[in-house]
Amino acid sequence: MSENTIKIVLPVFEKNPNLTEDERKIYKILSKTMHKSISEIAPYAPFGKSKTTQLLKEMGKKGVVKMEGRGRGTKYVIK
Repeated sequence: MSENTIKIVLPVFEKNPNLTEDERKIYKILSKTMHKSISEIAPYAPFGKSKTTQLLKEMGKKGVVKMEGRGRGTKYVIK
């Protein structure tokens, strides 16, 4: 660093520090306003449909994702 530079340190705000790396990938696909079905989420997830569903259920237990409906009609949204 020279005498004519400024150093800025920005804080990192972690919204959900209790999510695993895989869960974070799914979280980025979800929306806070639009409910999405597994068929709308799975094509964008780097996992298979069953692992994506399992991750969504775990995220629901952690209170990060809200699940509405049952079976094939289940939709997911960020809480």
